[in-house]
Amino acid sequence: MVPACSYGPRGPESEYVPQKAAIITGASSGIGRATALAFARGGYAVVLAARRAAMLDDLASRCRDRGAEAVAVPTDVACEQQVRDLVAACVERFDRVDVMVNNAGYGLHALVHQTTTDQMRRIFETNFFGVFFGCRAVAPVMIRQRQGHIFNVSSVIGKRGAPFNGAYCATKFAVCGLTDSMRVEMLDHNVRVTTVCPGLTDTAFFDSGEGHSAHRKGSFARLRGLAPPDLVARRIVATVGKNTPELVFSAGGKILTLIAAVSPRLADWMMKRYHDDLAGPRQASRRRRRGRMHKQDT
Repeated sequence: MVPACSYGPRGPESEYVPQKAAIITGASSGIGRATALAFARGGYAVVLAARRAAMLDDLASRCRDRGAEAVAVPTDVACEQQVRDLVAACVERFDRVDVMVNNAGYGLHALVHQTTTDQMRRIFETNFFGVFFGCRAVAPVMIRQRQGHIFNVSSVIGKRGAPFNGAYCATKFAVCGLTDSMRVEMLDHNVRVTTVCPGLTDTAFFDSGEGHSAHRKGSFARLRGLAPPDLVARRIVATVGKNTPELVFSAGGKILTLIAAVSPRLADWMMKRYHDDLAGPRQASRRRRRGRMHKQDT
């Protein structure tokens, strides 16, 4: 067990409180990067994980500028051994893990029936298994400590599916289910587990995801606006230690989740209208014409 405090080298008359440590995956950009900086400002040591080593090094330098200890560990979360090594690096350096933010993931914009098996497997390996590997690696450490907080980043559309994002939604629904189960399992160990469900956020998601585009990102921004990643980061840091089952961002996201539970047909209609707007009037008109032709054929 890692004690809440231990005696320093000067003896029992002066208590030494170890620095708290947070691991953040997907830290090279977006919500992960903002969260790492927020924890650094909050006095945490941060262990930064992502595949892009150069961007991690830059972030580590910025965290140190804020007075925090920072360690960059290039990691592919789809590889279980690399995730184990990541957690081990934090324990070796700081003798503890207080917070684990499983954030790494990417998007896939495609119709379900046009999504290949390889695409589906690859997105699950990162978005779901990356979270699972993180939870499995860090849980024994936090159980021994009798304290800790795990944040698993899902999405608003991990609570209500959205068209053209079926594979991505499936991974995020899986994250929500995994987190709900683990939260109850960890109650006896004083370990908190929280699902984080951001809405539309101004990150590189649209640039790096398969099938996404700058045009699509501009359409989202024009119609609904994109929240800054700092908003999500601040909420995560403020929630540490609290028994908060989930964080759902934006009034629209909360309303959509409620409507989906009460009236799935109304939620279907809303999602259809919303994504027709995103497609633009020309594509929406084509879809309506195809729909009318289909009805005539049947």
